[in-house]
Amino acid sequence: MPALPPASDALKRAFDPARFAEAAAEASEALAGHLERAQTRHAPSSYPAPSPEQERTHWQKEKSWTTGRKGMHDQVIARSNHLHDPRYMGHQVAAVLPEAATTGMVTDMLNNGQAIYEMGPSNAAQEDLLMSEIGEQLGLPSGCGGVLCHGGTLGNMVALMAAQRKVAQDMGLDSWQDGVRAFPQPLVVLVSARAHYCIDRAMRTMGWGADGTVLVQTNEKHQMCVDDLQAQIKHIHDEGKRILAVVGSSCTTSAGAYDPLEDLAAACRHHGIWFHVDGAHGASAAFSDAHRHLVRGIEYADSVVLDFHKTCGVPALCTGVFYARHAESFLPFSQHAEYLWDDANDLDWWDTGKRTFECTKRMLSTRLAAIKAEYGWDIWGELVDRMWALGQALATLIERRNGWELAMAPQANIVCFRPSPVQNHRADRWNELVKSLRKRHLIEGAGYVVQTEFDGKIWLRCTLMNPLTEEADLSQMLDEFEALLPSVLKNMDAKERGGRTDGDGGKCPTAR
Repeated sequence: MPALPPASDALKRAFDPARFAEAAAEASEALAGHLERAQTRHAPSSYPAPSPEQERTHWQKEKSWTTGRKGMHDQVIARSNHLHDPRYMGHQVAAVLPEAATTGMVTDMLNNGQAIYEMGPSNAAQEDLLMSEIGEQLGLPSGCGGVLCHGGTLGNMVALMAAQRKVAQDMGLDSWQDGVRAFPQPLVVLVSARAHYCIDRAMRTMGWGADGTVLVQTNEKHQMCVDDLQAQIKHIHDEGKRILAVVGSSCTTSAGAYDPLEDLAAACRHHGIWFHVDGAHGASAAFSDAHRHLVRGIEYADSVVLDFHKTCGVPALCTGVFYARHAESFLPFSQHAEYLWDDANDLDWWDTGKRTFECTKRMLSTRLAAIKAEYGWDIWGELVDRMWALGQALATLIERRNGWELAMAPQANIVCFRPSPVQNHRADRWNELVKSLRKRHLIEGAGYVVQTEFDGKIWLRCTLMNPLTEEADLSQMLDEFEALLPSVLKNMDAKERGGRTDGDGGKCPTAR
């Protein structure tokens, strides 16, 4: 047998504790500097990106790929979105609680996966304890539980798979073995017309196709209409189909609208239907005394999804899938894996691979444990109170401005607005104006705002995720849009006449 060669000097350097301490100190110093610059609004914009082609060219030519970690870190920090800049008002991603980010360094180094207890003992135990504890905080009954996974899209699908398995069991069927052909009739999900697309994606992925998702009408506040829900339930039964679940949104991603959960739950109880709440963004209102009323009725849900990486200040991705009855968290899967566990049907809470898609997953529960240890759950209520108050503050500023309109009064931290249409401009051209206005703002503005569409109308959309955003930041953003509007209007009119324009922002923004 040949002798084992010694580890190379390069490998010894790579695993040297002193070298790690130096790297960790450098990263900490760089991020602390970034945090200070972001909070003082140091950069010209919270959105530093050029066009995709320009960014790709930058990295093709970038020398820091071969000059060590520090140069790479500096480049990534400078060229990434600055979520901790109070002027960033774009997507639904947390401005991470800074100390929570340090937990990532600990868990990344330990690298304990979590399919089975032996791969990650501490985080397996933490997950089971914390999911029950947080579930009760949400309002679910004693005896609730759940699992963590990577993202709300995955979490919602796992919850719907649990609902499907429950329907199958009630019918005496084995859907895990026989798939959708086990069912003598098609299954459908009822969901708001404003719900996140992941519900439809889940039903298609589960094999029910485009007909597997039935959209329920919404009212002027973009909430699900209970009367139409009842009508749809009757229609589906008359068609000979079976309802897999009703999904309530708390809140919708597009508009921040909370469905009337109490009424939906009552309808589900009456008809014996699984009630699921997609609370990825806004179920965190349950942690706030001032806003808990928005999720009244969530306590009757069979399952709930909450993204901790949205309004709870936790780094992405970290999603909880909660079940009113702990044992039902085992419904979605019955996979045999002889090298991981002896019996797929044993309800071993410590082997989370039996309850999630992921075999290996990160130490997600340790992130939540760190929040509890450092702040307690009250910090989530404070985050909600501040962000929801920012939504109200922005809506008030918009209402006080001539020539601007809201899509609806906000219920959360999502605000949709636009300049009021000018006479003699067609609706489709006004939509183009709003798009062009946003593109110009990407280039010339200090903040970052996205767009959405309701009933054929394009709206600017802010999601106030940073609790350190102030009213002055909101006013500045509106001032910037207002200052750009005349030029964009002029260009649009010139295009209508076939004349020259000054550029309407149609090109991608250039590097700052």
